[in-house]
Amino acid sequence: MTDHLASEALLPQVRALAEEIGPRPAGHRAEQAAHVCVRRVLEGLGYGPPETITFSAPDTWGYTTGIPLLLSLLGNLLGDRFLGASLSLGSAWAFWEATRVNRQPLLALAPRRPSRTLLLRVPPLDGVVHRVVLLAHVDTNKARATFHPRFKRALLTVTTAGLGVMVLNGLAQLGEALWLSRRWSGLRRVTAGALLAALGLALYDERGGYVPGAGDNGSAVAVLLGLAAHLRDHPLRRTEVWLAFTGAEEVGGLGLHALLDAYGSLLRDAWFLDLEMVSTDEIVYVTRHSGFSHFSSYTPDPESLAWAEATVVRHPEFGVYGRPLVIGEEVGALRARGYRGICLAGVGPDGWLANWHRHEDDVAHLDPAGLEKAARFAWAMLRTMDERERAASPDEGASPGR
Repeated sequence: MTDHLASEALLPQVRALAEEIGPRPAGHRAEQAAHVCVRRVLEGLGYGPPETITFSAPDTWGYTTGIPLLLSLLGNLLGDRFLGASLSLGSAWAFWEATRVNRQPLLALAPRRPSRTLLLRVPPLDGVVHRVVLLAHVDTNKARATFHPRFKRALLTVTTAGLGVMVLNGLAQLGEALWLSRRWSGLRRVTAGALLAALGLALYDERGGYVPGAGDNGSAVAVLLGLAAHLRDHPLRRTEVWLAFTGAEEVGGLGLHALLDAYGSLLRDAWFLDLEMVSTDEIVYVTRHSGFSHFSSYTPDPESLAWAEATVVRHPEFGVYGRPLVIGEEVGALRARGYRGICLAGVGPDGWLANWHRHEDDVAHLDPAGLEKAARFAWAMLRTMDERERAASPDEGASPGR
């Protein structure tokens, strides 16, 4: 019988995405081709056609930063300082929402393209007691100057500074409107200049082309396809598994938001496991996510942490452990909306996600051992959940290792 979780079985799926299809911007034909590839693999395994959840999305996250910065800057040109202050402070709030992977209302102003999330449900043998949703996004981001190895350690500080400048600009306009003070007017001019510089940096960051996305996130898609094949041959007894291949994750987790819009009430007690860049030999579960500013961190819920910890205790041979990471991904969207969720990710030698938003994110820089380790540990987590005595609601606090 084929070992569908072995690296030899998983690597061809990564190659199909990163080399045959290549870069997969949200809403572009290549993202659609990736979903077609996923559909064909699932149907080839004997599953029925996966469900398609459609939505629209911009094709780059530059809109999530550029639009708030631009609106905040334009607020300084209005004759009404109260209105300008409201525009700048509202833009700061929208910017902050984006840094923690929550929905940003200003994206409605961006050009949009059709995207989708594919959903496959694998039923258990003896009825549904637990429900686990596995997440992997198919789209890719651009190669960004802000993620260059020399600059990425300043990423959170730079983003936080942009957020702070928008807030200060709004407060300066409010102070200018209330007290007509030259001091407030001077602060407004200084922060308006800083906003212009920040907007220039955001535009410069858009110059890089889209990356192949072998690690981010072809590796996770391959793992989910391997797990789909493994579940066909080794079905769980009491755990229904949903495999969600999300679109437009790189522009704000929009594919997951679409899934929650469609099935949020049914998934309220579900367990979510997000796989991100599982392309290195060092696989971890994330205990604290930075988000994209110093004010945007979030954590998995205690129940999901207990689930991962119980699996580590049962399977120390994998060497998986928990650690905080500089990362922003779909668990942010889950936690902002009150759902359980935890992330498995691959860590590079420098302690960061390897080749994150860089052109080096190709198959040649992917570690097959890490790919297989992530697949086997994810399967072990599913088994840990399947052997629990009972399901727990998010506020019960029961450990999945009971």
